[in-house]
Amino acid sequence: MALWLQNLLALTVVGGCAAYAGWQGVQSLWGKRSRIGSCCSRGCGHASSAVNSATERVVFVPVEALRRRK
Repeated sequence: MALWLQNLLALTVVGGCAAYAGWQGVQSLWGKRSRIGSCCSRGCGHASSAVNSATERVVFVPVEALRRRK
């Protein structure tokens, strides 16, 4: 295969991927359905695994406990 044809093919694939990602970003900014940002903070598909795992408990430390004692 000719070198220029390989370069053209690679640039076409990269351009297509960049165009798809850009289009999904625009769709996300317009508030329409998009794959960008469709995952939550715990990762994709956590709804099915949330049933089996225990929820993480967040405990806040009071401000009084943060002071250094003399």
